[in-house]
Amino acid sequence: MNETIYERLREHLDSLPTGYPKTQSGVELKILQKLFTEEEAEMACQLKPLPESAEQIAQRLVRNPEKVADLLYQMSRKGLILRLKIDGVNQYMAMMFIVGILEYQVKNLDRELCELFEAYGQEAMYKELIRPQTPQLRVIPVQESLEAAMEVKPYDELRKIIEAQKTIALAECICRKKSSLLGHPCSKPLESCFIFGAMGEYYIENGFGRRITKEEALNVLQKSEEAGLVPSPANAQKTGGMCNCCACCCGMLKAIKLHPHPSSLVKSNYFARVDEDLCAGCETCLERCQMEAIFMEEDLAKIDLKRCVGCGLCVTTCPTKALSLYPKKPKELYTPPAKPMETYLQIAKEMGKI
Repeated sequence: MNETIYERLREHLDSLPTGYPKTQSGVELKILQKLFTEEEAEMACQLKPLPESAEQIAQRLVRNPEKVADLLYQMSRKGLILRLKIDGVNQYMAMMFIVGILEYQVKNLDRELCELFEAYGQEAMYKELIRPQTPQLRVIPVQESLEAAMEVKPYDELRKIIEAQKTIALAECICRKKSSLLGHPCSKPLESCFIFGAMGEYYIENGFGRRITKEEALNVLQKSEEAGLVPSPANAQKTGGMCNCCACCCGMLKAIKLHPHPSSLVKSNYFARVDEDLCAGCETCLERCQMEAIFMEEDLAKIDLKRCVGCGLCVTTCPTKALSLYPKKPKELYTPPAKPMETYLQIAKEMGKI
């Protein structure tokens, strides 16, 4: 096996905004060797992080257009690169490892691949995910935790995010699927990840997810809230997707939870507060909180604001309505970038990629 081509591919992936760092164990190369043939690895190294047609790529590389088109299409079917249809023509581009290649393997997982992914996450990738100041995902409140009187921006309201979409794909959560294959099954819903727009069409065409209606999406959100999942849309006002995460499986939430001050890593515009006169000390909220931000003191619930990420899960199941969400101070409010491209350009700058 030509290990040089896989090291070149690792360097290429590491040059993209969210990175693909080298490890002492070399597990990142084992992942690439399992996913890519040498021919695919060589082609992946040639792709740009912007869409090009197969004809343009063949011309740039001085290669046979038909063979290039066939190879690119097969690679995109395997989830190794991204395929978008623009003006009726397939366009191809390099994709980051996370969010990207890893998530595209949702239908190709086996135990060996899961073990490699988990080993790489523990050794390097989980730390890499929380390194930039601009995160890939945000946290927004579950719908039922928002009061009618609140003035909520469209990008912070689940229902409005769903209603704005023309294409919605629903996919299995790769994090929970990976945990199950590793012998740690999660009781929370498996089908819980939304992909929107052109990316959603890619998921549907490849069989990575299925097309659903807005009404079905809202039902998924309701079941996700009931199960205690944290709504985590992509960090842009025009978002390309949304995960519903649990801290027991989700690599990003696990990394955030391990930090002493999770709220400093999460872009959220809300925080929870307890009305001590209403608190019955039932401890229901302790089980709902994914960040362990709630503790008991003198039989009353207390909020550690350094750990609270403002998801509102504690609010919706409080039997005495003692918990409420409040917006942060105006100077602390976060406005996400307008489009995903702006998000990843900012991440690339913070990671020293550009």
